[in-house]
Amino acid sequence: MSYLFIIVPVLVNVAFITLLERKILGYSQLRKGPNKVGWGGVVQPFNDAIKLFTKERNHPAARNSLMYYLGPVAGIFLSLSIWLTIPNYGRIGQRLSVIIVYIIMRINVYPLIISG
Repeated sequence: MSYLFIIVPVLVNVAFITLLERKILGYSQLRKGPNKVGWGGVVQPFNDAIKLFTKERNHPAARNSLMYYLGPVAGIFLSLSIWLTIPNYGRIGQRLSVIIVYIIMRINVYPLIISG
């Protein structure tokens, strides 16, 4: 349960950093940014998520369906598992935490190979 308290704020943070980036790009390119949706653009990350999940998907004709879907899931799992070393930082030591982060970053190439 404690890991859930780490991963959920990271995901929410990514959504709102994307919102900030889109606002800055909207202002710098002199066009309407996400600040026109909802209250100052707060609803924009949720609109992006809805659009992502309802968008029509194009699939390659010759694909291994299990590997095609398992690759991105494994990539997200490995990327988020780096954050799981934070609560164990004091217990397992600084050197071992850094080594675990390097191992996870090194393994993170394989989901790209699997999904390709």
